[in-house]
Amino acid sequence: MATCSKCGKSGFGLLEVKGGRCPACRKEEERIEAFKTDEQRHEEKRAKDQVLSRSKALMISTETTINEPVERLGIVASEVVLGMNVFKDVLANVRDIFGGRSGVVQKTLHDARKMAFEEIQLQAAELGADAVIAVDIDYNSISTGSSVNMMIVSVSGTAIRRKRM
Repeated sequence: MATCSKCGKSGFGLLEVKGGRCPACRKEEERIEAFKTDEQRHEEKRAKDQVLSRSKALMISTETTINEPVERLGIVASEVVLGMNVFKDVLANVRDIFGGRSGVVQKTLHDARKMAFEEIQLQAAELGADAVIAVDIDYNSISTGSSVNMMIVSVSGTAIRRKRM
């Protein structure tokens, strides 16, 4: 049983709710989008571009406090799941037998961490934050016992804004 995140109605089949929206809410959003002018679309794109630009400049830190008054805006979090294909698995298993660093696995984890950081920066910028503090990074793997191996990188932190006096 799925629930629409917009109207809160439940009872839909899992396949009917897409993007967290029920069929009626999706149809309403499509109708609203169809009536937008080019100027409104351009303004929305410009606003998204500004948030994206601001997000790239946000500081990320594992420090839990800052020596100035701040407003805590909320927790930002991201989970990135990347598959380890058969080729990567074979190389990792060879490294496991003979020892040494596995550059293939390291690159996969690096890419996942970078994506997760970018996502929390974007979330924080949307909240109007100046920084993300108390960042925690967790690594996990999922293996179904068959050839399916997935690497998970979870990153979370607190979005803050310096108080202007």
